[in-house]
Amino acid sequence: MRPIIGKILGYAIFALTAFMIFLAWSNGLANPRSDVAEIEAPVVQISSNVPGRIISIAVHNNQAVKQGDVLFQIDPEPYQLRLDQAQAELRAAQSELAQGERNIATEQSNADVAQKQIERAQFNADLAKQTLDRLTPLLDRGFVTAQQVDQARTAYNDALVSLEQSLQQSQGASQVIGTLDTRQAQVDTAQATVALAQRDLDNTTVRAPFDGIISGLTMPAGQYVITGQTVFAMIDTAQWEAVAFFRETELPNIAVGDSAEIFIMANSQVTVRGKVSAIGWGVRSADAATLLGLPIISNSLNWVKVAKRFPVYVEIEDPPADLMRVGASAIVVVTGHADAEHVAAEH
Repeated sequence: MRPIIGKILGYAIFALTAFMIFLAWSNGLANPRSDVAEIEAPVVQISSNVPGRIISIAVHNNQAVKQGDVLFQIDPEPYQLRLDQAQAELRAAQSELAQGERNIATEQSNADVAQKQIERAQFNADLAKQTLDRLTPLLDRGFVTAQQVDQARTAYNDALVSLEQSLQQSQGASQVIGTLDTRQAQVDTAQATVALAQRDLDNTTVRAPFDGIISGLTMPAGQYVITGQTVFAMIDTAQWEAVAFFRETELPNIAVGDSAEIFIMANSQVTVRGKVSAIGWGVRSADAATLLGLPIISNSLNWVKVAKRFPVYVEIEDPPADLMRVGASAIVVVTGHADAEHVAAEH
């Protein structure tokens, strides 16, 4: 009986081992796991929009700041002087515009006077012509003298000359009236210059663009910086995520929206939860290279194909502040599928 019992026990152990291997394989398919993962967050390089000397730094390394907090101050004196100069030029342009408006008002008044003179000269000419037309027929009948007719004709000619002079004077007055386009353009240019100078002055105070943590601050006050030069970095603490690298054979079992558990190496006893937010669509092989537009192909081929790993991005829900560090090692396990959770919620 002992040999039979031994065989049965051996078969039972073999079957149990096979069953456990099957369970582990099934669990691996259902819940993909990656031991190659890191904690990441957006890191923004903080710099000044205007060049100048840093006169004060209001933060220190690894300090948590809120959006809008003052980070450092560029010497504002040269920018204040430029603003004062631009404002003075604006006032001068506005004064020139006001003087132009007054000149145009005077020219318009002269044109109005000339128009009234035309109307009066036209009236006098019409009156002189009526008088001449009335006296001319009376000359043949002897009711008026030739001298009276000549005087009427002279008066009519003088009225025509006065009318012509009034017309010429009115035309000249109208041509003198100018426009304010050039002076208005000068005012607009000066206003834009003031706005730019004000913007540069405001930019001498550098503020936090978001809630975050100061990192890499080594530059002391007194250093001269240029536009775009990094002074330090800021970690955006509102967008923590885990970047895990899964084998390409595991990707069919992972979808955007799946639940995940994250175990950070600093304290793996704490389970951090998250959701898959994206899956990488491409990685570059270390063997891939091109020269002059042509691919370089190795003469030797590997008979054993190793599955490549693709990044899976997991958005962290309620991240524990004491464990969130950029680059921290972690383990990511995909624990639930979005479709299954949706069906369960419906039921």
